[in-house]
Amino acid sequence: MAQTANDQDLDLEELVRSGGIETYFAPVVDSFTFDTIGYQVLQAPVGDPALGHAESENLREAMHASDMIGDIDASLRATALRTAEAAGLPNANRLFLHAEEESFATLEDRTAEPDRSVILQLDASRVSSSPASVLRSVRQARSMGWGVGMSSVGPDLRSTSFVPLVNPSVVGLHPDVLTVECNAQLAELNRLLHAHLERTGAVILAEGVTTEDDLDRVQALGARFMSGPYFGRATREPAPVAPPVEDGLADHHSRNLPALGTPYSIAQGLRREPLVMNRELLIAQIAALEERALASGAATITLGVFGEETTFSQATYDRYERIRDTVGLTAMISGGFTVPPVPGVRGGVVDASDPMRKEHGVVVVGPDWSGLVAASKRNDPGSDGQTEYDVYITTERYTCVDAARSVLTRISPTTSAG
Repeated sequence: MAQTANDQDLDLEELVRSGGIETYFAPVVDSFTFDTIGYQVLQAPVGDPALGHAESENLREAMHASDMIGDIDASLRATALRTAEAAGLPNANRLFLHAEEESFATLEDRTAEPDRSVILQLDASRVSSSPASVLRSVRQARSMGWGVGMSSVGPDLRSTSFVPLVNPSVVGLHPDVLTVECNAQLAELNRLLHAHLERTGAVILAEGVTTEDDLDRVQALGARFMSGPYFGRATREPAPVAPPVEDGLADHHSRNLPALGTPYSIAQGLRREPLVMNRELLIAQIAALEERALASGAATITLGVFGEETTFSQATYDRYERIRDTVGLTAMISGGFTVPPVPGVRGGVVDASDPMRKEHGVVVVGPDWSGLVAASKRNDPGSDGQTEYDVYITTERYTCVDAARSVLTRISPTTSAG
């Protein structure tokens, strides 16, 4: 008889709780000094012939199909931390753990310990499935003293689209990045990631380093941390190492603010008077930014706000079809619908009391640039009887990022966690 999904969940949970998952520690090395500065945690079922990224990834894929993913991930995290403590690893030896945001509700307070001694690495491919939940969980984790990074970034440039919003201290590259042969793709990835590094003081972790040639790629990508077979086999008994002469994450900073308000209310923080536009000029202003988003590529998030509208011009429909096929994540939010009229575009719920029902605009955020048009409908018409709007236009980075976060709190999760 075939197993049901619930049976498979119980089997996986039992495997974890009964000690059927082994925890290994792979050295993480500073590319400047070649000193080991910590360990990457790899976990896989007992008996896997050769532990590595693939085995750890297979376990994660099984977890993603489970309804008990949060409980299972919390158990794996607890096992890893107990094993590290039993091995005598000091807090100065940083740990890099693959993590699922579904387990962040069970995080314990580590604020009394050295900042960022444990980095929870969220898989880049899963952040977009439930951005509102992920961003809340990230803020909670940071407020409790945990470091937050991202993993599996790079093979698809869409994987970089949430980097500005998660603001990871460590950007973990997927091992496949070391074998990418397209120089144009590598150049674009470099440009996008180094914009984040310059802005936040984050670092890149190159995973899967195996050969001398890989070291050349690491240098070309500017990765500060490295891991992989080149630096020794993963072990169940990690040895404490001396604290680094220089902490590569010492300069990283995060704005750990809650996602509040609306794009317009956030833009009011610019402390300048809004522009006043009629509907025709506002539509042209929004369309201009949407066209700019189309030119920015897969690493961009584009979020449209449409008041209470239920219908759109053909030009708007066509433009969002093109945006959907171009950028990393596209959403259309309105009090007039929960499912956008353009198939494949994300939507959400704007309830009757939500001030966003009076707003129109678009937020565009990419790793290296951002833009915002935020408009609030005036109660009274202009002198010519036309509807008028107060409008903010800006490329100020934090205003755009905060506005994007506010919209994402209203985005519905996808039906599949994978």
